[in-house]
Amino acid sequence: MQDNSSDYIFKAYITNTAAYDSGERDNAGTWLYFPANAEEITAAFTEIGLPISATPDMYFFDDYVSNVPGLRLALPMYAHVDDLAMLAQELSDLPDHEFNKLMAVQETPLRLTDFEQFKEYPHNFDYFILIPGMNSDEALGRYQLYESGMVEMPEVWKAGIDPEAFGRKVREQDNGYFTDKGYVLLSGDEWEREKPTVKQDKEVKPSVKDFLKQAKKECAAREVLPPKADKHGPEL
Repeated sequence: MQDNSSDYIFKAYITNTAAYDSGERDNAGTWLYFPANAEEITAAFTEIGLPISATPDMYFFDDYVSNVPGLRLALPMYAHVDDLAMLAQELSDLPDHEFNKLMAVQETPLRLTDFEQFKEYPHNFDYFILIPGMNSDEALGRYQLYESGMVEMPEVWKAGIDPEAFGRKVREQDNGYFTDKGYVLLSGDEWEREKPTVKQDKEVKPSVKDFLKQAKKECAAREVLPPKADKHGPEL
């Protein structure tokens, strides 16, 4: 299969259910790297002996590997390949800061733990705050005192405050956490289950899901298309 091992959100071992159940397990599956385009998904289906029109009961995902902490355990064994493709693409399309925020969140007790939460993160990244490079109570205290603009007092007074003790109090009040990528806390925003509807001013490019739907329609049409009748000339 494709070699995207240096650049992927996760990879999934897609398996032909019938072949697996019949004992042909060595050739029943293949690794599919996500994000995946329509051609790569089609190639994976072909490799395991399934048409692109295959329904989810005809295949399953036997294993996953992910670069995002906690995502592997949240990915389902039985899922529609379109849903996996959409999740991976939306995570891949995140701005760098928002993706780094997700990676930081996953190092804390605030981590996402199920498939739906990961699907909802791309329209909920403001639920969390990441302050990059902040990795100690002292650094947090100095940031709050001198950079955040939240502490209004003469500078000479600030000099009398122990930044480490101050930062510790801030962290305890925030219920925040230090990670390798910085300081993580909740913003106070509500978590939105439904994706907001955004008015599109520009032409929207078809998604992988759209391409797959069209391919499946074309495949189904070929399967049911009746043979053409022989042409006959007019009787003389």
